[in-house]
Amino acid sequence: MRSDRDGADGPPVGTSAIWDSLAPEVQRAFAQVKAVVLDADGVLTDGRITLTSTGAEALTFHVRDGSGTWMLHKAGLKVGVITGRDTGILERGNGGLRIDRVIAGSRAKDRALREMLADWGLATAECAFVGDDILDAPALRTAGVPICVADATPELREIATYVTQRRGGDGAVREVADLVLHARGLRAQLLAGFFERPLDTGPPPDTGTDMTRGEAGTR
Repeated sequence: MRSDRDGADGPPVGTSAIWDSLAPEVQRAFAQVKAVVLDADGVLTDGRITLTSTGAEALTFHVRDGSGTWMLHKAGLKVGVITGRDTGILERGNGGLRIDRVIAGSRAKDRALREMLADWGLATAECAFVGDDILDAPALRTAGVPICVADATPELREIATYVTQRRGGDGAVREVADLVLHARGLRAQLLAGFFERPLDTGPPPDTGTDMTRGEAGTR
């Protein structure tokens, strides 16, 4: 699937509507995902860097992206970050993000991705990788579900299985989290804890995981 909107200037598109637009083979790939691995700059952020008067660096994260990482964690999935820069910010666990592992300063993201997945005992087919620029291309070619954000460099769109509706740093990670959880039949059960009648969930597939009894996990 390719996003036909460059960013999120119009009303948001619901998870069920996006899911229904995906080709069956893309839906099947999403259903295998047990780990979501992200680039940092341009995916978790909008790509801009703020420097203070003291020379310190600051990054801004979207709160809904943070919620998405926590939802994945609640469902028993792994969340990783592989970034080409080494700021130390993500390693300190700031920004309201729930991240299992960070590999920083990586110039070979495909090797870093394989290392991360090996540590988790997962195959590349069980991973979605989200990127935005050319340094992410090798990791995108490695992952089972290669994803780029709406405002990614054009060359990545040719590699990606899915292009998000949302821009980097503006809810793209939450969009991916919602799709992965929907694919695994877990999103409706997670939302049930917040809504009497879950919104925009659609009929989830049966994965045998009961979130209501605290038995979240992957199969």
